[in-house]
Parts: sequence; structure tokens; C-alpha cells
Amino acid sequence: MSAAAFAAKVPATTERIVNAEEMGRQGLRIVSWLAGTAIAVPMLAGYFALGATVLVGQSLLDAARRTRSWLPSPGRGEREQKPPVPKAA
Repeated sequence: MSAAAFAAKVPATTERIVNAEEMGRQGLRIVSWLAGTAIAVPMLAGYFALGATVLVGQSLLDAARRTRSWLPSPGRGEREQKPPVPKAA
């Protein structure tokens, strides 16, 4: 193998290595992006679910408070009308 032939092959080999490294970096970027997306999507879904649960819970508590204020208390009227009965000792 002559020196000229060797010199002609070296740039091509070096160029192939650089292209392989760039492809490797690009693959790493894609994998990193996919991993970040795979982590972010469930986290966001969890935050939205938690927020929806809090809003529904507050609405239910508010509705229960309003309903309770409309209903008469079941034991107040009887206690106020009847005197307490003394127990035998």
C-alpha cells in the first residue's frame, strides 16, 4: 500500500467516524427527548388529576354545607319542648 493510497483512505475513515459520532449524538438526543417526554406526560396528567380531584371535592363539600343548612335539625325541636326525665337511682 502506497502512502498516497493510505492518505486517501484516512480522511474517508475519519469522516465516517465523525458521521458515526454525530449519528450517535443525534440518537442520544432523541432517546433523551423521549425519556423526558415519557416522564413529563404522567407527571402532568397526575397534576391535572389532582387538581380536578380537589375541585370536585370542594364542590361536593360546598353542596353538602348548603344542603345541610336547608334541612331542619332532627333533634333540636324535641329537646327544647320536653323537659329531661330524671333517672331513678
